[in-house]
Amino acid sequence: MSAGDDTMRAVWEESFAEAIARSAYNTAPVEALIRNVAYYLRDRHPDGDYSGLRFLEMGCGAGPNLLWLAEKGIRVSGVDISPTALDLARGLLAESGHSELSEEFIEASVSDVPLPDESFDGILESCVFQHLPREDRDRAFAEVGRLLKPGGLFVGNMLGDNHTIYRGKQGEDLEDDPGTLILEDGSSKIHLSDIGLSHFFSKDEYDGLLGGFSTVDPCPSEYELPREEASRRGYDSYLQSMWTVYAIK
Repeated sequence: MSAGDDTMRAVWEESFAEAIARSAYNTAPVEALIRNVAYYLRDRHPDGDYSGLRFLEMGCGAGPNLLWLAEKGIRVSGVDISPTALDLARGLLAESGHSELSEEFIEASVSDVPLPDESFDGILESCVFQHLPREDRDRAFAEVGRLLKPGGLFVGNMLGDNHTIYRGKQGEDLEDDPGTLILEDGSSKIHLSDIGLSHFFSKDEYDGLLGGFSTVDPCPSEYELPREEASRRGYDSYLQSMWTVYAIK
């Protein structure tokens, strides 16, 4: 791994350590991801037999999205830069009785995945690419295209530029990377406001990032946090603005 990867790994190891201590890491699948995967499976595999499919999650975290896939009989692999996250994901699949559907769990950057071309029928990503520097972010999207089979599905879940945090800090973007902020308020590594580099995507970015895909459809997903939670984070109101990107190679 590069020095940049080592820095990123340290950030996410710190985040997972705090999340584990506070029982705050994700244990449920991301609804926006699985809803769109379900649309794809229903259309392409109406018989409900998914046993021949292989899916990868880039930045798999503790593995709840992979467990949802495995429960449908899909073979799953995960890549994450955090060894702690990978241990959690492996344990979740094993404890749930799905070890036979668990393939590779690899400690690596999502911008350089050591797996063969066109290996997967589907790739998921949630809140990972948004924390990569521009060059690595471009490479991560290129890896999606390389790793997917023709006709394969990519579903990503990423920060949108209508987000409360971005709207409050417009004009503080990195000079060479519009839409990117460095967020370090000293609060908690489980909060976006202290996680460091964060990119807030605009809709028109995706056609370039997923060039060559037959379908690229970024769907906005926005919701307000409860006032109590917004207040805990230092806001009167807090709009969570995301893109759910549905793309077919």
